[in-house]
Parts: sequence; structure tokens; C-alpha cells
Amino acid sequence: MSSTIKFAKKVCIVLGVIFCLVSAVFGGDQGMAKMSTIGIAMDIESFAPNLEGFKTGMAELGYVEGKNIRYIYYGVVEDDDKIFDAVMKKLISKDVDILVAIGSHSALRAKEVTRGTAMPVLISGFSNDIAGGRIVENLNHPEGNMTGVRMADNMPKAFEWLVKVVPGTKKIYLPYNPVDEVSAPFLPIVNKAADHLGIELVFQKIHSVEETVAAIETLPKNINAIFRIPSVTLDARNSELSRAAINRGLPMAAGFPMDEAVLLTFGPDLFNSGKQAARLANQILHGIKPADLPVEATEIFLTINLKTAEKIGLHIPDNILLQANKIIR
Repeated sequence: MSSTIKFAKKVCIVLGVIFCLVSAVFGGDQGMAKMSTIGIAMDIESFAPNLEGFKTGMAELGYVEGKNIRYIYYGVVEDDDKIFDAVMKKLISKDVDILVAIGSHSALRAKEVTRGTAMPVLISGFSNDIAGGRIVENLNHPEGNMTGVRMADNMPKAFEWLVKVVPGTKKIYLPYNPVDEVSAPFLPIVNKAADHLGIELVFQKIHSVEETVAAIETLPKNINAIFRIPSVTLDARNSELSRAAINRGLPMAAGFPMDEAVLLTFGPDLFNSGKQAARLANQILHGIKPADLPVEATEIFLTINLKTAEKIGLHIPDNILLQANKIIR
């Protein structure tokens, strides 16, 4: 009987050792004791809510910073390909499990830097058509090493909403910096929408916020409104453009979240799209290849600022307000 007991004790000890080893490797029920490392590159300060949403989404999925997840982020990267590439190569050298690229320029540089490698890349808040090409060729079957959450094709509808809200519109001013790669794909899209609606778009090449503010202050009286597209040059300080527009009594609309003073925005909720990207990151960390995860599109929301409407003396009908997802009063 005593030999049987000794044998049973040995079996218990062996099983206990095996259990400890398994727990150490797989981290208990969550399976996330291993420290995962995420490298992050972002190209526009206004994308900050996207990054915040991403981290929040990861936390909701059980990733605790410092415990089983580590983020490496060097801040907003200058709009320079060489600097972008250097930052991304530095991130990759830190043995990151995923390279997260936030914004269209970030996505484009991540594609180039990781071309031909197996480095998983998660792109968020990007327009798929950029610089005369496509970042992801097949949205349903991304192939390669990239997937993510793209901006929906909302720009034509945003332009249409502006025309609806400002009846009698004939001319709309659109400033852009020709060196901003993120702006380039939107110019023909908005131009086509304007032609369809019989609106004359007044394009102006600008190179700074100050130049744009001065242009708004001296716009001809036959300009009825201002439309904004994404711009590395202008986005972070769009509140200065909004202030100038309000002073001139001009409505401003955008197909992308800017500052709250913009009269009308028809675009994504960056925080929520960041959380959406977190769900994809979780799947990649659990072994699913980016090529097997279709690129998702963001949800689009209509926001109307009644405070701004009052300041510029614009009445917005109830039938339009009823269609808004958010009204700032």
C-alpha cells in the first residue's frame, strides 16, 4: 500500500510541474501572459482619437499595458518619406509583433518598408487610394502582410450634404497643399461630385495655415462655402480656419473629423474606428495572418453644429437635422 501511495505522490508532483509549465507558457485562461509588443506610427495629430480608441479597444479585450502588452510610439512623424521609413525601421528593430500605421501616409510607407517581409502590418484611418495607386489591392483578400480599417468612400456624400444645407450654393472654395500626399486622392473625387451637382469648385494651392487663413479672409463674395479634405498641413490647426470662416459668415464642411466649430462633418468616428482596429490586432496576436482578415470600412456619421449655424446666420431645416447622428447645440 505504501508503494502505491508513493507512486501516486510522484504522479501528483509530475502533474503539478506540467500544470505550472503550461500556465507559464499560456498565461492561464486568457492565454495572453506573453508580452506582446505593438509599434505605432501616425502621420497627423488629428488622428489622436484613433490611437486612443485603439488602446481602449485593446484594454477591453484583456490587454493590460505593462503586463501583457507594450506600445512603442515616437509621436507624430513628419511628412517626409525618409523620416517615416527610418521611424518604421526603428520600430521593427524592436521586435514588434505588429506594426500599426495610422493615417494614409503611414499606411503607404508601412507598405514600402515591409514589402517582401512577413511583418504583420495593421493600417487604420487610411484612404485606400493614394498617390495614384492602391495601398491594398484586394480589400476582401488583402494577401501579403497588411490589413486594417479604411476610411469609407464618404467624400462625395459629404459634399452633397453641404449643398443641401446651404441652398443656392454655386461656388465652393477648397484649399489644398499639392505636396500633401493624403490630399491628392480626394481632389478628383470631390471635383467629380461638384460636376455632378453643377457646383463650381474653386481650388487654391496653399502651403501653410497662415496662408489659408489669409485666403479665407479675402475670398470673393460669390464664394458660398468652404469644403475641407484631409491635409497634413492644415488638419491639426483647422480651428483657425473655422474661426476665419465664421468671421466671414461662410459655412465650412468636411468629409473627415476636424474641430467642433466646423458647421457640418460627414465622416468616421476616429475613436470607434481605433477600437475596430483593435479587434483585428487581437486576431493577429492570436495567430491569424493579416492576409486572412478582410479590410474593414469605418462607420460614417453626420454631425451638424447649430452654434456655428447661428453665428453665420444659417437656418438648417428640421428634416435635415433629423438625419444627423450628432447635433452640437
